[in-house]
Amino acid sequence: MDKKIVEKYKNEMLNMYRVTRTIPTVTETREPVTHQVSEEDNIGELIAIVTSIRNLYPVPNARVTVFTGNIEDKQVIATDVTDRSGRTGAFKLKTPSRQLSQQADRNALPYAVYNMLVEADGFIDNIHLNIPVFSGVTSLQRSDMMLLETAGTDKDAQIFNEGERYDL
Repeated sequence: MDKKIVEKYKNEMLNMYRVTRTIPTVTETREPVTHQVSEEDNIGELIAIVTSIRNLYPVPNARVTVFTGNIEDKQVIATDVTDRSGRTGAFKLKTPSRQLSQQADRNALPYAVYNMLVEADGFIDNIHLNIPVFSGVTSLQRSDMMLLETAGTDKDAQIFNEGERYDL
């Protein structure tokens, strides 16, 4: 493939991004506001990675809210803002004991399930439901945002069900 064509396309995409929105100053806070945890709690971590659709570029200053419950009646657990690379800090979240994965009881889940709302200026909101978070594990949750101007007439939030029942 001709490098000039690739470079031209890249520059056009970057210029389109600069014209359609101004990038706000990125907040450098790396630890999200979260609930208090004690030493004996089982904790897993969740990091959001927010990019434009098809991973063309990171989305800085996206507001990420981790919650439980349904969308209309959510209980907010933690919030953060993405940095210039499109990542949040690690959300520290309560999880069941990892010992549950060693037991034969198939009804008890060995992981916690959280939901995530991602909002960014100029983009359609994303809602990720049923994100599994395991004790002692850092999970990465991608959220590919769609520009409002390319969404057509449907500007409703995009909902993604991330949960499958994992038989461990």
